[in-house]
Amino acid sequence: MKRISIVFVITVLLLAFVTMPGCNNFRKIPNKIPSDFDYGSWTGSTYRNDFFGFSITVPENWHIAGEEEMKALVEESLDSELLNKEEMKRLNKMVDVTTANLFYTAQYSVEDAWEKEVFNPSIVLSVENITLPGKQIDRAQYVNIVRQNLSKAIPGLVVKSQTVKTIEGQEFAWLQTQFSIEDITISQENLICLKNGFALSFCLTLFDEEDKKQLDDIMATLKWD
Repeated sequence: MKRISIVFVITVLLLAFVTMPGCNNFRKIPNKIPSDFDYGSWTGSTYRNDFFGFSITVPENWHIAGEEEMKALVEESLDSELLNKEEMKRLNKMVDVTTANLFYTAQYSVEDAWEKEVFNPSIVLSVENITLPGKQIDRAQYVNIVRQNLSKAIPGLVVKSQTVKTIEGQEFAWLQTQFSIEDITISQENLICLKNGFALSFCLTLFDEEDKKQLDDIMATLKWD
C-alpha cells in the first residue's frame, strides 16, 4: 500500500514539473502566466481550451483532479528520498511563475488506487510561456532542455527514444523515458508542441501495455480547431 502511494505521488510531481524549467535556460527573467490566461474547462469528461483551440475526451469513469488535489500531491512528494530533492525544490519555486497545469486525469483517484492497490495510468497537460523578446525558441531546443532537466531530477532516468509523432494532424515531439522507484518500472511519454507562444506538454505515465492502449485511445480523441 505504501509503495503504491509513493509511486502515485511521485509520478504526479514529475508530470507537474516537466515543462517548467525550459525557458530559464534562455533568459534571466522568466515570462509569467498572464492573469487572464485560459485554463480551459471540463464538460462532463471532455476538456476544452479555446485559447489553444482543442478538445480531448477521457473515459467517463476516469478521475479528474482539481487544483487543490494536485497541489497537495506535489507538496507531499517534495521530501521524497527517491528523487533529487534539491533539484525538485529548485524547480518547485518556479511553478507558479512560468507554467500552468491545465489538467490532471488518471484512471483512479488516489483513494481508489490505494484501496485497490493498483498502479494508476495518467495524463497531465502542462503549458509554459516561452515568449521571448527578439528571440524564438524552437521545439527541438525546448525538448532537449526538458530532457536535461528530467535527467537531473530523476536518478537513473533512461531516455528510450526521442522522435516525432503526429496525432490528429498535429505534430508533436515525442520523448519516451523510463525510470524505477524501488523495484517498480515507470514509463513516461512526453508529447510536446508549440502553440500561441506556449509549449504544451501532454505527459503520459504508464506501467504496462494495457495502460499504453488506454492512453493512446484518449490521445486519439484530441481534436484541433
